[in-house]
Amino acid sequence: MIPDSFIQELLARVDVVDVVGRYVQLRKGGANLIGLCPFHNEKSPSFTVSPTKQFYHCFGCGAHGSAISFLMAHTGASFPEAVRSLANEVGLVVPEKQQSPRQRAADQQRKEQRSQHQQLLDAAQAHYVRQLALHTPAQDYLQQRGLSAPTITRFGLGWAASDRHDLKRVFPQYENPLLVESGLVIEAEDGRRYDRFRGRIMFPIRNRKGDVIGFGGRLIAAGEPKYLNSPETPLFSKSHELYGLWENRQGIRTEGFVTVVEGYMDVVALADRGLANAVATLGTATTEHHIRQLMRASDRIVFCFDGDGAGRRAAWRALTTCLPQLRDDVSMRFLFLPPEHDPDSYVREYGAEAFREQAKQASVLSRFMLDELATRHDLSEAEGRAACVHEALPLLASLSDSTLSTQIQHEFAQLVRLTEDELQLRLLQQQKPVYDRERVEAPVSSTRVQGESSVATTNRKPATADRGKRARSVTPLAKRLLRLLAAHPQLALDLDHDALEIIVHSPTLFLVQELIALANDTQAKHIGALTQAVDPESDLAHVLNGLATELLQHEELPDPRAEWNDALRKIQIDAIKQEQSDLIAAGLPDEASRQRYQDLSRRLVRLTAAPAP
Repeated sequence: MIPDSFIQELLARVDVVDVVGRYVQLRKGGANLIGLCPFHNEKSPSFTVSPTKQFYHCFGCGAHGSAISFLMAHTGASFPEAVRSLANEVGLVVPEKQQSPRQRAADQQRKEQRSQHQQLLDAAQAHYVRQLALHTPAQDYLQQRGLSAPTITRFGLGWAASDRHDLKRVFPQYENPLLVESGLVIEAEDGRRYDRFRGRIMFPIRNRKGDVIGFGGRLIAAGEPKYLNSPETPLFSKSHELYGLWENRQGIRTEGFVTVVEGYMDVVALADRGLANAVATLGTATTEHHIRQLMRASDRIVFCFDGDGAGRRAAWRALTTCLPQLRDDVSMRFLFLPPEHDPDSYVREYGAEAFREQAKQASVLSRFMLDELATRHDLSEAEGRAACVHEALPLLASLSDSTLSTQIQHEFAQLVRLTEDELQLRLLQQQKPVYDRERVEAPVSSTRVQGESSVATTNRKPATADRGKRARSVTPLAKRLLRLLAAHPQLALDLDHDALEIIVHSPTLFLVQELIALANDTQAKHIGALTQAVDPESDLAHVLNGLATELLQHEELPDPRAEWNDALRKIQIDAIKQEQSDLIAAGLPDEASRQRYQDLSRRLVRLTAAPAP
């Protein structure tokens, strides 16, 4: 694992402008640089890079991040690969964690095995491609499906012969255990071996870097199963991968949306007919890992299913997986084709433009969810509405913290004739056991702050029970402090005791506490480094991403520390006035109360007399 401290040192040395500038033609636009976004198709530049904040943001598609995240998104590099690439450029050596000789040997062995697996899969892929050129029935089948030679080549389609030991011609050492581990060969209980894929059109499955990590095979003759995938291997996990994502990465940007279909052939056939933006899950239901990959690929996702009962059930499963990951900047739609059509046949009959129009008119996730719930219950009677609420509560409770989620709850309350307060009460009752458990398991921990991080906070990721309320209650003063900290993280490094006391004891500054802790822990120098370090699922990440966009559009403050001190002064004034009001409401019953009131009055005079910046 690469230490956070090294990541921050790296981000302090690299320049996001240099990194982005290798791939995007940038020109000066005020204090920032602008260019055409590399993540979606546009004619007018909406992609902005800030040299001072070391952050990029596209106002068209919402893509944003640091130099590391840009390299990952644009080149498909993994996080360690992106870090190592940038480190090499600036002359840094990525520190390896301390390991025993045995651990180092085991790691080296795993790396070598992964490399050997990759070599085996590459050799098999080359063999399958050669076999397709020699097998006329397979070529005829692909021609009947309307696939052109360029599309076949682009997707690397091949043919696995029917011979049970055809791969022996490629791997003379057929007893090599890595052939079984890589999923190319099956070993029976009696020890006999045979090729996994036989008599099938072969579809190579690639990762984000374009490396072959597994295969899907389709029979062209009668038999079952029609589709067969590689098993789970050190390189391949079907719950994490999407077929066609690498091949169609540019098409997704050009079309402006990604279409999720059910089969390999649909992906390839749509690309052949001009819709090179489809991906397919690998014989499994849509998972949260798939959703994350789709969101990285595009901010518009269209799930395409058959219009029959099985298709709608599959769509509902996909919807329930999407709910915890909903974002206000990502649109998800559900397209149901006529029962007699799959995506390939629909485009063949009506054309690519008709499919695009269908995708535009597809039901948004919220509409599909509410309509589907409405069809399952008789909403004209109280019992039906109550049953609908009972089914919907777990779904509503799983929603991410977003404006879209709030809108869905609002529309559902209207649907079942509840007020929003009544629905919120039902949700609180539904979630109460979870709240109690999280309150016990996530105690508040405090750390010292002179030289260290000294802010009381809840383990960087607040309990889910509180996050919904908290994320919607950022006060103007809290946002002012957050904006100042995001733009100038160094403000957190030398806070005095009085300032920390104010922040820790304010009930509205919980996110400010978390940001101070993050800045202290990571020693981040700019907002690009903060967004790289923050937990991406936390409320703080959501706030930081929004602030980064705002900061790109505003000029630098002449004296950020004076602004910071002024905001803290106003927070103190508000706190003193509130405490005085409480003392008066209590009637100042004793000498201690009266003395406290006088002390507060003197502090208030001093604070209000202080000159504003």
